[in-house]
Amino acid sequence: MPQTPELVISAFDRACEKYSERTAVIFLGERYSYRRLRELMDRFATALHSLGVTPGEKVLIYLPNLPQFLIAYLGAQIAGAIPVPVSPIYTPSEIKYLLNDTEARTVVCLDTNYRYVKEVGPETGVKRVIVTTYDEMLPAYKRLFGLMFDLVPRGATEKGANLYSFASLLKQYPSRPPKVELDPAKALCYILYTGGTTGFPKGCVMTHAGMVSFVEEIRAVGDGFIKDGEEVFIMVNPLFHQLAQGVLLGMVLSRGNTCVLMPMPQVDAILDAIERYKATLFLGAPTLYRMILENDRLDMFDLSSLKYCWSGGDVLPLEPCSAGNNSWASQYFRLTAPPRWVSPA
Repeated sequence: MPQTPELVISAFDRACEKYSERTAVIFLGERYSYRRLRELMDRFATALHSLGVTPGEKVLIYLPNLPQFLIAYLGAQIAGAIPVPVSPIYTPSEIKYLLNDTEARTVVCLDTNYRYVKEVGPETGVKRVIVTTYDEMLPAYKRLFGLMFDLVPRGATEKGANLYSFASLLKQYPSRPPKVELDPAKALCYILYTGGTTGFPKGCVMTHAGMVSFVEEIRAVGDGFIKDGEEVFIMVNPLFHQLAQGVLLGMVLSRGNTCVLMPMPQVDAILDAIERYKATLFLGAPTLYRMILENDRLDMFDLSSLKYCWSGGDVLPLEPCSAGNNSWASQYFRLTAPPRWVSPA
């Protein structure tokens, strides 16, 4: 752990200095180097500042696993704001509650969710909405391909004084964010909400120093067998969840490794990505592993590059699975060669 408290972005900055041209994120084949990703975060932070977002203000991130999520999450922190990541499948009533509970004035959302934000806008304090799409950060030929074959979900948006395009903001503003002085021991790095199974969701706050401590604990799990600047991690877990954020920062973005970001948990796409990018690391919940191991096409993919699989988010079952008479734990080892298994405490 760092000798003195530091901001969450600090470990990523060190990786950017050492691995500036290495690929940090791959999304639908598009590669983002550490240098490029950091520049986009700075541009977003500059945009937030120019739009009137002040340090300590909350920014609701209503997105699935996209590069835009990372840019908005860390970009908001660079601007001194507090990201509030929420599930992209939340309904208008849920979004209304979260907006009012956090007093968030800024929302970053997909075009497919914009109508929900618009619906509850008059009943909240929202001042600005930043809209993006699944393919907005992809090259023009890929966007055209998706449009021609109707591969990308589309939502209706409109023009308005307080409605902004995510990509347009990144083009409009330079990578010169304001200098914001934050105390890592006191400044919040995010607010995450519980699922609300026993009542209204409750906001859980975390300081920068607290999150750095969590990330350092995850880094320690990998010391000795996770190599800096060499690993490829398949990230399908939702980034609005703390486990995915901690593992992404601790095993990937602070170590100069590469993350293959998956927008949806589709089994064949996951297996194809492991084979295509020679992935070495994978994180999943037991339910996802069950889906993978019971996939009829599992043996059609070359998964030999995998070295370590993590399990989290639920209890790892001991009972036999339908893929055979062996326990679930032994079946999981089919995914790695040689078998290695890590289950975070």
